[in-house]
Amino acid sequence: MIHVIGIGPGRSEWIPQATHEIVAQCDAVVGSSRAMQLFPERKQGIFYLSGDIVQSLQRIGSLLEENLVVGVLVSGDPGFFSLLSALRREFSEEKISVHPGLSSVQFVFARAGIPWQDAAFVSVHGRDLASLPRTLLKPTAVLTGGVNTPQKVAQLLLERGINPRISLGNSLCYPDEVWETLDAEQLARYPQKLEQAILIIYPTYPHNPWQNNAMRIGIPDREFIRGEVPMTKAEIRVQVLAKAQITLTDHVLDVGAGTGSISIEAAALAGEGMVYAIESDGDAQELIRANQRKFAVSNLQLITGTAPEEFAKVPPVDVCIIGGSRGRLREIIEKVPLVSGGRLVMTAVTLESVVKGLEALSQMSYQDIDTVSIQAIRWPKIQDFHMAQSLNQVFIISARKGGEVG
Repeated sequence: MIHVIGIGPGRSEWIPQATHEIVAQCDAVVGSSRAMQLFPERKQGIFYLSGDIVQSLQRIGSLLEENLVVGVLVSGDPGFFSLLSALRREFSEEKISVHPGLSSVQFVFARAGIPWQDAAFVSVHGRDLASLPRTLLKPTAVLTGGVNTPQKVAQLLLERGINPRISLGNSLCYPDEVWETLDAEQLARYPQKLEQAILIIYPTYPHNPWQNNAMRIGIPDREFIRGEVPMTKAEIRVQVLAKAQITLTDHVLDVGAGTGSISIEAAALAGEGMVYAIESDGDAQELIRANQRKFAVSNLQLITGTAPEEFAKVPPVDVCIIGGSRGRLREIIEKVPLVSGGRLVMTAVTLESVVKGLEALSQMSYQDIDTVSIQAIRWPKIQDFHMAQSLNQVFIISARKGGEVG
């Protein structure tokens, strides 16, 4: 059994007695050295975690193999950007009990003196800055860290053409606490190093001309940053997304994302969900990042590597779109973390790939299997004439994973 225990801001006066009692019930307790200092009564069964999440999970796993009750100390609240997600994914068969702590979000909104039930939340600690929301229609709490400092967040906002008011909280409830409200221009020039900061960015109206483009499908091909990486053409993207039937809160997986054109448009449809784009090619990865920044898409996460190996980093998804499989289509279909009733859409340009896809879907009990082929013809004007320009024929296969629709 695992107890995931929130320790709030990491000061003893904010640790309730109930938390001490839970720690005492554990056979082994793992956490950072700073976290352990909050429980001086604990004299044995102490294991220190490194900053390496893989090593940390391995240490916890070895303790569980000894049939020990393991307590894992996490800063803030376990439900807010903590180790909890990784623990549930790694130890899915283990009973996990979660014990709340005071989060940095609670502190920063308390300092600001405003309610936070309608706020938005995002972390750029260890993530691309493009995960920042493209529009700011409600107070948005931003966890910073690592290379993504508050100053860099402010600079990105200025690059997007907005200069919102921002409340800055650093080392909240510690003697060297910083708390002030300023605008993005002032924060971008802030002289002090801010290593434990959380921001509240207040609502404003976007002036980024690309934001309107990010909110529609069928974006003209020329508006994407393309390089030499093949890209799904607009005429095909529209049909793929229509077959995918993406809804507002869906989680979407794009396998073989290429330039990210489908991921960008899928993210617009799943405005309150998340898109996970898996891509192994280095040049394509850079194009995805560049397009994510250009279209200011916040709900897109690039996962570098190949499928199905990287599926371990993806939570259950409602929709899977397969654009490239590197000859491993059957394995990808078999292992994709698609929920029961989820939609799968794949594209192919050869009959052989179509046959393999249809066989795999049928053998794995997919339902509502449908195949269409599309060959679009564009008619660009050349001097005084409009000449046919045929695009490659593309097959689009769609299906629904068998089982009850969730």
